Amino acid sequence: MTPSLKLEDAAPVTTVAEAQDRVADLVGPAIVRKLWFMLLDRHGRQVPVLIPLEDIPLRPEPGDLTLFAGTLAALLEDHAPGGSVILTLERPGPAALTPPDRDWGTELRASFAPVARIMGVFMAHDDGVVVLRG
Repeated sequence: MTPSLKLEDAAPVTTVAEAQDRVADLVGPAIVRKLWFMLLDRHGRQVPVLIPLEDIPLRPEPGDLTLFAGTLAALLEDHAPGGSVILTLERPGPAALTPPDRDWGTELRASFAPVARIMGVFMAHDDGVVVLRG
């Protein structure tokens, strides 16, 4: 996807690989530590909203994102019923996953899986985007 392409004109995201490519296009290489949330409708078309959450700690506390996940799931249900979310941790550094990265992967899945379908969980690092396993 080129920067001049509007999200509403972008190809649908229907696979984890396509979701990873979308994160690479929109988030790109890491600059600061933050979380990114993208919403897709039931056909994989991205809702034209990219939600960053800044000033996140090195490690999450269990349950830190539960309330936010519920709010985002309600937003998804209102604007894209049957859709899904793409969850991304942005953090500067190499691609190798660290224990805090894995903690974020675990927290993202634990918070969102009960309330929304997850298309993918990723980490944007200095050189690209990898799947974030928790």
